[in-house]
Amino acid sequence: MILGLTGGIASGKSTVSEIFRKLGIEVVDADRIAREVSQKEEVVDKLVELFGSEILEEGKEGRKSLDRGKLREVVFRDRESVRSINEVIHPRVIEVFEEKRRANLPDEVIIFDIPLLFEAGLEYLCDRVVVVSVDRRTQVERIAARDGSSRETAENIIDNQMSVEERERRANYIIRNQGSLEELEERVVEIYEEVRKVAGEDSREAGRE
Repeated sequence: MILGLTGGIASGKSTVSEIFRKLGIEVVDADRIAREVSQKEEVVDKLVELFGSEILEEGKEGRKSLDRGKLREVVFRDRESVRSINEVIHPRVIEVFEEKRRANLPDEVIIFDIPLLFEAGLEYLCDRVVVVSVDRRTQVERIAARDGSSRETAENIIDNQMSVEERERRANYIIRNQGSLEELEERVVEIYEEVRKVAGEDSREAGRE
């Protein structure tokens, strides 16, 4: 059973992901994979071709590497830039997820933590999807505090993502992260228990076929 986990930036999705990890569930993190992919030489060269050398920082021993903060500032200026970087990074990230899906057992729950799950059309990788939501004001405040971004940059990032309403409409499970950590943990456990039950039922059905 592949459980997709997604949500807008600064929604608390990473906290939810960590709670799942503490429950002993494997979490495959798209951001981590994308970071690894984005530092490969051929990918760096392509991104510089698209966005210019301003996205680079000086690496060790003179090696050029991406400055993710600078890249974020450039990329989220408009939707076309978002699409361009996705075309470079996403195919390489998707390969990892597809390999994990092929190896997944029916009664085994694995989390696919993918921030742009719906935007990238990756629902097909998942059997169920959890969406983490939070109000816009909290998102802006968290982005500014976490990344040192301006309010304008934070607003642009949010505007270039799918709306909360659309994400929730397409979800199987919704976590509205507006309460305490304890409440968040309780909701995650509730979802996990339900998903584990469904995974077991699916496994038994597959065994009868």
